[in-house]
Amino acid sequence: MKNKEQIELLRKIDHYIKGNLSQEEINELWKLFLQYPDFYYWFETELHLRELIKKGDKPNFLNAPSEAKIVRISGLQSWLYATAIAIVIVVGLQFFSISEAEALEKSIISSIDITELAGVDIFRSDHDNPGVLDLAINAALVTAYENNTDSAILRFRQLYNEPLSSLQKLKVEMNLGILLYNTGNFDEAITFFRSASTNTHADIQIREKNLWFLGNSYLQLRDLENARLTLHQVFSLSGRFQESSFELLKIINLQLGYTDFDMSFDEP
Repeated sequence: MKNKEQIELLRKIDHYIKGNLSQEEINELWKLFLQYPDFYYWFETELHLRELIKKGDKPNFLNAPSEAKIVRISGLQSWLYATAIAIVIVVGLQFFSISEAEALEKSIISSIDITELAGVDIFRSDHDNPGVLDLAINAALVTAYENNTDSAILRFRQLYNEPLSSLQKLKVEMNLGILLYNTGNFDEAITFFRSASTNTHADIQIREKNLWFLGNSYLQLRDLENARLTLHQVFSLSGRFQESSFELLKIINLQLGYTDFDMSFDEP
């Protein structure tokens, strides 16, 4: 087979892998594989490389076993080997990038479960009546549970402008953050989650939860640096979201080019 024909066959293999051949062209290609088995080995190698790339595994050419099969086509052996390396360096890096982006997309929480919303505990006695604002917060919460999200947001916004206690403000801010996150208003959700995470009434579990939601809000806006700093705080609290935050941090570090997870972090 002439060099021009060899190059054309390699091009067809590439199109085949990418799904760009018709059934008739595929049939013709397999006939050529039967006629030129070495090209079938090249085809297998190409598939294997791309599969490794999609999985995020970097092929290790330096430690390849000596008996590793190399395509032996007269006059093209070294060229094909160089091409294989080029695939990893040029095409491969693109796939790694896509893989990381897809992994990040899948790891970000798409919406926050409404069971994460918080009401105010009301303790009745013979001498005390529940506070008006406490009742209003819980009424807004019921509205959210009934899937009237827009109405619930409106009611919590109105409550936010009332003279709230620190505890009441914590519940209103967190609930607004959750509802706004679920409606795609991530910028404003960040404001409320950030404030709630620093509220003096927020115990460590509530602080961790707000920081977790805050980190995901940054990721929704592709603000990787702030997401990284926030999720490291989540990880450091060693709570409910530690493992999830660690998985996200690994992906973020890859995207930002950090190689050491344990590097020092500055508070946002």
